[in-house]
Amino acid sequence: MLNFFGKKNEERENIIPGEWAEQTTQMKERWFSFLQKLEDRMEELCSASVTELKAMREQSGDLFDRDLHQVQTGIVGQLSQMEGKIRDVYEQQVYPFYKQLLTQLYDAKLPGAMAYDFREACNERQNQFEAMRDKWRKQLDEAVKPDNEAAYRRILEEHEQVKGKFKCQQCGAGIKIEKIYFTPTYLQCSACSTQNTFQPSSLTQSLPHLARSLAEERTAYLLDEYNINPRPELYRHYLRTMFDEWNSIVPDMAHSNEKFYQRLLADFNNTIA
Repeated sequence: MLNFFGKKNEERENIIPGEWAEQTTQMKERWFSFLQKLEDRMEELCSASVTELKAMREQSGDLFDRDLHQVQTGIVGQLSQMEGKIRDVYEQQVYPFYKQLLTQLYDAKLPGAMAYDFREACNERQNQFEAMRDKWRKQLDEAVKPDNEAAYRRILEEHEQVKGKFKCQQCGAGIKIEKIYFTPTYLQCSACSTQNTFQPSSLTQSLPHLARSLAEERTAYLLDEYNINPRPELYRHYLRTMFDEWNSIVPDMAHSNEKFYQRLLADFNNTIA
């Protein structure tokens, strides 16, 4: 820590001893250098990881890919370890240095500005690190975020591919897939009356969840308009439009969705009554 010595000189009582200023500068530079090294490591780790996660997301046909999220969790864990190191160094070295410097200045009846400036500079540099960390965390979240529009297009493409190719397991007659089934469904053969099980892909089975997220994304601009200008009629318009969009994606859910819509609308109306 500090190694302050020397007797107070009455004629220079308002002048900070050079060794104090030098030690303060050295401690600040060590703190800045420590944070810079961690930033460099974070930049290297996250830039490569974002690229890898995006590639994994594009190749995955599962909206809830566990491997993808495990990789992201591991990266976030490494960022948390960096934060822990920063916290330890600050609590064990930087803050005690500041407190001792401030005490030394007061005991010498000198202004505490140098100590306050040191603390402010160190905190500001830490804030810069945290801003970069938040930027990378956001990019990591975006990298694993499903592209709902792309997923929906793949579902439509799958439907086009299978709707005319499904055949009866008993007699081999073609069974036309009239619509998108997102759950295993029994389809009867018109030729021999055999019940055949149609098994949709895991991606298509995610359609009910995807549909709401996609509908919300497509109508987000209406919600933004309401948030900017919170008039009740704007929110009602958003809610109705969002549910109409949702129902257009999964028509089979329209009946249950309408009940959900009425409940949300009633709840909203009660909040403004």
